[in-house]
Amino acid sequence: MGRIENIEVEPVLWAIDPDASQSVGTPQNGRLIGGLKLPSIPAIEVLKPTLKRGWLWGTSELISLVHDTAIMVAREHGAVPMRIGNLSRQGGGDISVSVSHNSGRDVDIGFYLIDSRGASASWPTMLRCDQAGVVQHPQKAHGLRFDTARNWTLISQLLSHPAVVVQWIFVAAPLRNMLLDHALRAGAPASLRQRAQQVMVQPSDSSAHDDHFHVRIACPSEDKPACLSGPGRTKLAREAQIDALLQMYRQGSPAEKRYATEILSLPSDGADLVLPPIETAGSSK
Repeated sequence: MGRIENIEVEPVLWAIDPDASQSVGTPQNGRLIGGLKLPSIPAIEVLKPTLKRGWLWGTSELISLVHDTAIMVAREHGAVPMRIGNLSRQGGGDISVSVSHNSGRDVDIGFYLIDSRGASASWPTMLRCDQAGVVQHPQKAHGLRFDTARNWTLISQLLSHPAVVVQWIFVAAPLRNMLLDHALRAGAPASLRQRAQQVMVQPSDSSAHDDHFHVRIACPSEDKPACLSGPGRTKLAREAQIDALLQMYRQGSPAEKRYATEILSLPSDGADLVLPPIETAGSSK
């Protein structure tokens, strides 16, 4: 695994050309027209299976988000690059290991990890983390764990991008709770914490996502109406959010329990006002 060098020379913002690409249909039944390939830069390391398959394509907006976020995290924390898994095929459509990633709006991002000394660590594959953030691997990955601080920087940068709206971040609930707890203790703005609480969900229709973040961006305005994010907010999506908050209340730290209580106490109509602009998660696979 490479180390990051000369990151300061990289441009921070990838120039988005809204006419360069077109996301068509849904993430599960769509395609990608004029997609862009993820660039090769020091702050990004693409996993070998993805390189072999060539699933490195996305809309201009998604490529900008991944490029800019990787650089911002590297500038703040240094050390190892962001590890990237699947995006989309060049023209979109089905990929064999997922039922989404069809329309250029999805990307899998591996967790940042630290070793038993607190030093940044990397691994050639995505590694599962248990409820305490400890990597579950019987071999040389012993002692690695979820780097909460760096992963929160990743989340905050994804959600703070000036030109791209993140629709969902699929991740296991215990890790989600760790990130929200860290954000609260670190003094992150309440608006950012609330936004993170809204978009980070553990999917109920696929794996728990305990080895990577699955990030999906909202349909770019220029791609509508051909780009479909799915129907409006559904009862199922609302129940999924409530279930995640209840788990935080039952299993979380005192700070998380207070936070979950605060959000759950909001009336349903009021809570809906601050939910993601494209509200249904659909399938996360």
